[in-house]
Amino acid sequence: MDPRALLCTCLSAASAKILDFDEPTNVLGYLPRQVSTHLSPLIDEDLIFLTATLRYRRTDTAILEEGASMDSVLELCATICSTKEVLQEEQHMLVASAWSAATKASEDARIGLQEVIRLRFWSAVGRIRSSAHSHLLDTVEVRILETLHKCSLPAQRLAFRLLQRKTTWFRISSLQYSDVPNVESAVDELQENGLVLSADNREVDENMEARLTALKSDELIMLSKLLGLDHRQTKAKLIAMILSSTKTSNGDHRLFHHWLSIFNGRSGMIRLCTVSLRAVQIVNFLTFLRPTCGLQSLVLEDVGVIRYPPHGGSLERASSIFTSRVDLDEYLNVIAEASVIDATLDAGDEKTALKILETRIFPWVNGCARATPSKSSKHHSFLRRFEPDWVRAKMATIGITLLERNGRHADANLLLTRLLSCRICPERRGSWYLRLIINLNTVGHLKNAMQACDRALQDPWVRCGDRLGIQRRALRLAKKVKSWGTLGARWRSDITWEAPIDSIRARALNGAEREKKRYCTFSEVGEATVSVEELAITHYAEEDAGGWRGVHSESRVWMTLFGLLFADVIMSPVPGVFHGPFQSAPLDFGTDSFVEARREDITSLLSRIRRGEGTKIVRDVWRRYYGTAIHGVSWILLSLDELCDVINGLGGVPLAEVMGLIVEDTSGWTGGAPDLLLWRQSSVGPKVKAVEVKSKNDQLSDQQRAWLLALRDAGVPAAVCRVSF
Repeated sequence: MDPRALLCTCLSAASAKILDFDEPTNVLGYLPRQVSTHLSPLIDEDLIFLTATLRYRRTDTAILEEGASMDSVLELCATICSTKEVLQEEQHMLVASAWSAATKASEDARIGLQEVIRLRFWSAVGRIRSSAHSHLLDTVEVRILETLHKCSLPAQRLAFRLLQRKTTWFRISSLQYSDVPNVESAVDELQENGLVLSADNREVDENMEARLTALKSDELIMLSKLLGLDHRQTKAKLIAMILSSTKTSNGDHRLFHHWLSIFNGRSGMIRLCTVSLRAVQIVNFLTFLRPTCGLQSLVLEDVGVIRYPPHGGSLERASSIFTSRVDLDEYLNVIAEASVIDATLDAGDEKTALKILETRIFPWVNGCARATPSKSSKHHSFLRRFEPDWVRAKMATIGITLLERNGRHADANLLLTRLLSCRICPERRGSWYLRLIINLNTVGHLKNAMQACDRALQDPWVRCGDRLGIQRRALRLAKKVKSWGTLGARWRSDITWEAPIDSIRARALNGAEREKKRYCTFSEVGEATVSVEELAITHYAEEDAGGWRGVHSESRVWMTLFGLLFADVIMSPVPGVFHGPFQSAPLDFGTDSFVEARREDITSLLSRIRRGEGTKIVRDVWRRYYGTAIHGVSWILLSLDELCDVINGLGGVPLAEVMGLIVEDTSGWTGGAPDLLLWRQSSVGPKVKAVEVKSKNDQLSDQQRAWLLALRDAGVPAAVCRVSF
């Protein structure tokens, strides 16, 4: 039984309490996980009281045989049980949306999540084959998918179970699933159709490492003894030693026969054929347009993880992202390379990661600098992130960081110069210029650094914190190289401006440690250890500090306001930006193309916000979209009333100015916002204040400075809270 399911028990009329769980007669049944996940939060918050009624239905059998059981159904009825006489607006919407989701989930629960996965996968295949992406499945993959679709239900269910497992080889004897009553028969059917392959045939897969990984510890020890190796090792070391000992012309052949001899010639292991694995990978990617999504992502809505919004755009009108299967394969292969590098870095092996980058990525950087400018029109559209070069540019940036850590600034500068000389991944040009300027300054090439500053400040892709950081360094360099034009630049006053300072004195519990500081605070509930941000919120809540209410949110409040205010614009029917039902934002979101395609709607919306209609817009969107996954929106960070207080405190014009910046460059303004957003009611109306909190000796980043300047220019009070100890 799933531990996350809700247990329904009998209610004693005499004692009005739940009877003993140990008595089986008290149990009515369990609500499936995908249903209870929507209802449990309502019960936990005392918003509803759930009543279950067990009803029996007669089967189709004319006479019910003795010992047979009738079909039973749990019917649910929810009663509002809030301690408040009137629920808040967002609570009404929470109950309504959760009950609607639970109703839908109950329909899927009747057939089980695995069956839902199977049905939705075939729906996805049909959607792809009738879309502009149909040419991206090759003939062999289409044939293998059709073969699987024609198999019996038990065989299909077994195949989908195996597709969700991470191992390569499976022991038939360990495959036990309730929806596959006869596993051996299902395996035979899949083998007959070429969908699964036996491990007993070396020709189907010559990779012996996967076969060794499938062995149990005692079997691995037995094999090492057959090969005359020391078996007193960990499993990973033993596998590596076995593979190393058989690196000869005939070693793999000998190893396979020893491996098979452990099972007396019949291993009883199978694996899915490579074509079927690749076909499912392509279908999953084209369904979600994210390489990390698997089959289980098809039921994330059913288990309450996410609820995708309804798309105003026409999915049928979307054009193909990839012109050919060759382009798609190249992109996925580069993604796989990036995953290997990420995994290597996560394991702490920077040396190996740098070696891979020097072999695979750095030669590409040298080649792209000599290539013709922009061989593809995708460089000028939101689709450029689906190009292999976009992924390679990201990996090259990681490699530059590793070179800098190893003191190889000259090599890093060469790569940065070549990346900046081509038109690949323009969104990264600001950070590349900044790194180049810092490195040139580090090695003492001040004039070259100053020239790089001049080029960067003329580049329209250098924005937000990167532009501010380059301006700050240009001003310092100008004094050294006597660049009088830079010293008299109009933007100098912004660079030298400092935000107002609020000071707090407190003693850090870990003041001597090089880690995030923790402080001790006292309140009505007793002593507590808090972060510097929580300490600042406590300080601002005091009457003599203004009696502010606040939240530590950084960019989350601003992105939530943006997502709510622009929800209808984000979901507007723009051709080509929605390719499936599993998108929380259009493909051009966060790019320059987003504004270009919706300029009129954005201008109209900003005018409404400027006129003070922000709360009206947010309340309407909250009612229609509550709980839906809209990029950047948090439905639990603040209540609807609190968000409206923030909007009223900001005022129409300042709010429109900030939202205008975010919509023009969403990715650029996602990070760096002040730690705290404070609001309060005053004698002259609602007020809002943004505060960046810093411990002793902490410095503002360039992006944080850019946010403080933007808020100042928009008319939003902003300050830096310095906590000293």
